[in-house]
Amino acid sequence: MKRAFGIVLLVALVLAGCQGGAQPTPTPSLTADYVPVVSVTGELIPARRATLSHEAGGKVVEVLVEPGDSVAVGAPLVLLDTSELELALQRVQEQVVAQQAALAMLRAGATERTIARADRDHAHQVAQAESALQAKREQLAQAQATDPAAEVAAAEARVTQVERQIVQTRAQDPVPQVKLAQVGLERAQIALDDTQDEYDKALDRPWEDQAIRDTWADRLVQAKLDRRAAQAQLDQAQAAQLAHDRGMTVFEAQLEEVQAMLAQAQAAQAAHQAALDVLGTEIEAAQEQLDYLQGWENPYRDPARQEEVAQAEAALAQAQVQVGEIEQQLREATLVAPFAGTVGAVHARVGEMASPGQPLVMIGDLDTLRVETTDLDEIDVVRVAAGQQVAVTFDALPDRVFQGQVTRISPMAESGTGGVHYTTVIALEEMDPALRWGMTAFVDIEAGE
Repeated sequence: MKRAFGIVLLVALVLAGCQGGAQPTPTPSLTADYVPVVSVTGELIPARRATLSHEAGGKVVEVLVEPGDSVAVGAPLVLLDTSELELALQRVQEQVVAQQAALAMLRAGATERTIARADRDHAHQVAQAESALQAKREQLAQAQATDPAAEVAAAEARVTQVERQIVQTRAQDPVPQVKLAQVGLERAQIALDDTQDEYDKALDRPWEDQAIRDTWADRLVQAKLDRRAAQAQLDQAQAAQLAHDRGMTVFEAQLEEVQAMLAQAQAAQAAHQAALDVLGTEIEAAQEQLDYLQGWENPYRDPARQEEVAQAEAALAQAQVQVGEIEQQLREATLVAPFAGTVGAVHARVGEMASPGQPLVMIGDLDTLRVETTDLDEIDVVRVAAGQQVAVTFDALPDRVFQGQVTRISPMAESGTGGVHYTTVIALEEMDPALRWGMTAFVDIEAGE
């Protein structure tokens, strides 16, 4: 092995150095038992192992194992919720019973009692259909008698009346009279101001005849009277304007009110028409149902046709298949061990939702532990063949060297962080209880030249 060859070479060099410097150093020769070695690392794993999951997924209700537990083949590991499946199974089983009864009746033919019962049921259905049709017709007559068209016409007439009143009132708007009165007041004020000015000037001329001052005094009195009259006319016009505006406000409010009444009446008329349409459709449907029932013939009086029997048989077979499928799903809801082994890891938790294909439990047969390499590259793989001897060491047991043999080499490379590698399987000739699944192995393979 590589380590033995290194020790021999080192001893030879030391002996040669002890013979003195005058003599030439002989070239060391390889010992006859030298064997080339390929050193790789690997992992100790069971040859028989499985990562178990559930195909459909579901809620985890119970986890029955823990890492390290030994389980027998078929032992339950994880239980999923089956309440919905159980309800579905019950429903399908009831369908099977019903289909079996229907098929048996078709094959045996109807009894006189069954025929008579069907006739009674049919007569009862006809009577109900006639009553339903009559009730719908009465509802239609009542609805037609309460036609809200009169309310719509009255509301439209009232709207027209209020609109005419608004037009008439708007035509009598006293705005021109107000403006004319304002102009008259302004003129009277100007005349009053001018007369007051002339009167004041006359008072400032005492040398003039008293008759002149008296004349202006009379004119001033008349101007004041004219001003008061103009103010009265303006007040009267403004009062008329205010009354007109209030009247317009009242008419506009009345218009809004009657328009709302009209809209309400029109909505009631539309709803009434919709109700009439619905009642008409319902009457047609009720009449069609009655016509259908009156044309019905009791099928129990005729023997079952072969097509009916075949359809009943197919329906029964389909229901039975559904029962089998649901029962299979119920069985699969319990995750079981596919072989006897040891639980390596448990990823399921009670209450969690397991997704389809999600790893739940990892199990392995520890009696089949073997080493699989993880870094045998494409250069060294050509020097390795099945049957070659290997020496394996583990950090956990540094003083032990385990002998083994290459049993299989992967024909295809696998990609890794350091390039491609070829997985090589190594069977150990002996085991130790201290060895554990997942330990790192250091492998020396006696390789060819």
